[in-house]
Amino acid sequence: MLHGKYTSGTSDFVGNKVELIPPFSIKTGLNFKYKTFKIAYQFAYTAEHFTDATNAIFVADATRGLIPAYNVHDLSLAYSYKRFKLQTGINNLTNNLYFTRRAVAYPGPGIIPSDGRNFYVTFGVKI
Repeated sequence: MLHGKYTSGTSDFVGNKVELIPPFSIKTGLNFKYKTFKIAYQFAYTAEHFTDATNAIFVADATRGLIPAYNVHDLSLAYSYKRFKLQTGINNLTNNLYFTRRAVAYPGPGIIPSDGRNFYVTFGVKI
């Protein structure tokens, strides 16, 4: 848990929460390995937080405002054999629609959405 507030400075901000500091965030996961197979699950949660010192909740151009709480689930599978490793996974398993930042310039202005559900496959060789 993290709690930040302005205690001095411009009177308009005193008592406001410090921007971009969520009061709570967690990232945790589980791994299970059996012989040459591995499965991994990861969960991340971030509480709602503000993007500016005014603690604006909504601004028409979306360059400032509240970032709502969000969570993300990821899953991966891996198989290893001698020097080789094949891995596949799904990020944002539940296809949550969320964003982690707002921009006043490129690539904005406005809300910058995070990736939806996506898949990957990797193949590696140890030399």
